[in-house]
Amino acid sequence: MNTAKHDYELIVGNIGSVYQGPDGFEAYRLFQVYKSQSMADYGRASGESVTLFKDAEIAREHIGKVDDVEV
Repeated sequence: MNTAKHDYELIVGNIGSVYQGPDGFEAYRLFQVYKSQSMADYGRASGESVTLFKDAEIAREHIGKVDDVEV
């Protein structure tokens, strides 16, 4: 059984850090919530990018339409 502790941080575009802690289930759940809000153009997360870090490395990322700019 692996009992290693991990550090998670969830950052949402214009909101900032919305979760920091060791609960991976909660971090991934919140990632889905904010990603859905971003894609649905709902609330403060509307169109924003959502990035989940696990031990300071990107674990999941959603690029919102406000950041999806072609150069």
